[in-house]
Amino acid sequence: MKVLFVEGKNPEPLHQLARQHPYPYRLLHRPEQGLYLLEVWAYGPELETAAMALEGFHSWSFELLEEGLCRP
Repeated sequence: MKVLFVEGKNPEPLHQLARQHPYPYRLLHRPEQGLYLLEVWAYGPELETAAMALEGFHSWSFELLEEGLCRP
């Protein structure tokens, strides 16, 4: 499964991008740096293309290799 991350300083384009597509997402915020990070799971190629077209934003995609829980 692919995971897409899109980072920028304006949350509104990230909201719009996420809401235009039917994929699960999370929007994270780091107030001390004024950064927003959109995380989208199991997305189609059109979302990655749209993310790369956002001016002033950075995007990365990764293949999920492992998912688990930390146990003491």
